[in-house]
Amino acid sequence: MFYQSTQNHPMIKKTIAPALFILLLLPFFSQAQIKLERRSLLNGKIELLVPDYFKPMTAEMMSIKYPNPGQQPNLVLTDENAEVNPVITLTHQPIGPGQMGQYKDFMISSLKRLHPDAEWLDNGVKTINGKQAGYFKLITAAVDQKVFVYYFFTSLDGKVLLFTFNCTQSLLPKWKTTADAMVASLEVK
Repeated sequence: MFYQSTQNHPMIKKTIAPALFILLLLPFFSQAQIKLERRSLLNGKIELLVPDYFKPMTAEMMSIKYPNPGQQPNLVLTDENAEVNPVITLTHQPIGPGQMGQYKDFMISSLKRLHPDAEWLDNGVKTINGKQAGYFKLITAAVDQKVFVYYFFTSLDGKVLLFTFNCTQSLLPKWKTTADAMVASLEVK
């Protein structure tokens, strides 16, 4: 018989119980490692919680990741390996307070054409610190791996203020809760 009761093997019980306990706590420990701090960004126009060790991306790295000068974001924060990036862009696109849903639908429609194989996870419009914001989440293929992308946007001075949080799909379990906390922390001054 291949199956044997663990009653006859106390060593198995002593080994399995701690291993299961550690496996259950791994997601908690991975989230606990990311410490967030409130930062004032875009010349004090917004505040956002970001990982305390994130730094602005260097000009050299920006020119590689965003080669079109007219399409570079205002600010990209990144980790030491440039694997996780919150990106902030104040666009020239006008938007009114009641147009978040329309803009979200337009963006999703455009991205579905560009990335027909993307896996769409969630989308909607919600109020964040008294300000309407649209959002959507997807997983899309990059050159050599899949990437989780979380778009969220609101208005600033009547223009679309666009945020993008991205990380590789393999890092998503570690970063999902942090990305949600960052979005929920947005304050437009």
